[in-house]
Amino acid sequence: MQGGSVTTPPDGDGDGVRHAAQTLRAASAALPDSADQLDARVRGIVEGAAGDVEKAARRVAAARADGQQELLETAHEIRLAGTRMTAAREDAFAEVAHVLGEYADEIGALLRPADGEVPRVISIQPPAPPESMETTAHDAAVVQQHLPDAAAQRRAINQVVAQFPPKLQALARTLLFGRSSHAVQRHGHHLRREDQVARVQWRLDPAGVDLWQLQADGTVSSQRWDGEQHQVGTTGGHYTSAAAVAKPLIALLTAAGRTQADLDRYLDAKAKGRSRIKIFLPPADTGITPEDVYTARAPGTDTDSGQRMWKRAREGSMDGWGDPPAVRDYDTVTLGRHPGSLIILVNRPHQSWRLVTSYFMDDPEHQMTYTEL
Repeated sequence: MQGGSVTTPPDGDGDGVRHAAQTLRAASAALPDSADQLDARVRGIVEGAAGDVEKAARRVAAARADGQQELLETAHEIRLAGTRMTAAREDAFAEVAHVLGEYADEIGALLRPADGEVPRVISIQPPAPPESMETTAHDAAVVQQHLPDAAAQRRAINQVVAQFPPKLQALARTLLFGRSSHAVQRHGHHLRREDQVARVQWRLDPAGVDLWQLQADGTVSSQRWDGEQHQVGTTGGHYTSAAAVAKPLIALLTAAGRTQADLDRYLDAKAKGRSRIKIFLPPADTGITPEDVYTARAPGTDTDSGQRMWKRAREGSMDGWGDPPAVRDYDTVTLGRHPGSLIILVNRPHQSWRLVTSYFMDDPEHQMTYTEL
């Protein structure tokens, strides 16, 4: 969509201008529902076609192993095409939403012209989508070889602790070095962009805890201690500095108190008998800025169908059928629908609360409410 221009009329109709701005905003607000419907149709077509090819692969399996492989690779390519379709749809809708919003704001401003001001020209230039990234399983294997070791993780945690006010450092050290905590190990500033890309595309654990292996046949296994795959959705990210890692935790501990006993009383009151609590803080409460967070995100996953299709394509790539679906750099702080810092803590009867993790995320479905500290 090309940028355009509209010149303020000398004698505009205020009601007409106001109605035009409202219409543009209403059109923009309707885009998410349209996206859900479109992606659901795309997924239905893609899964139907890929499923038919897979059925054919099962029929030829006994006769021709090479034919089965080709058919399964074809099914995977169909699913990859589906992810590219939803990514293109998301890009187009983002462009439309940007243009509609900008025009609505500018048209609304026409109702408030300054006396004697020369009529303004509206010029809209939609942003270009970021570049997509597709890595290979061998790329991920190289990333695995350079993951931070235990000593690097300890250094990173100590750097984060040093960002806390002196009176909070002892408690911060206890929480971050606790046996249940992987806040820094998986989301700390010592991690690289490549680590998060490999995590999202290939389920590689950046903490190096969950077992990850590239097999000789090209398949990839990613396994936790309980036999499940390393848990990651369509986004992965980390804080970009020790100060950024500390910001949400400082906000929590400042509200709760300087000792473990203070924190226990504070969380007990909020948990109301539960043994697990999620603290979700908006950027305004923590001081988190776009520069404080790095996120790798799968494009076209702003809908449930888009997410399901992308994850299914990732399964195919890990099964050795071809390239993974793409990811992109993403500004979660600015572009997220309901962004915030999530802190998860747990406890057991007659024990203190322990930190599990702390990371920045988007909650587009508004499944969580921001915590009042």
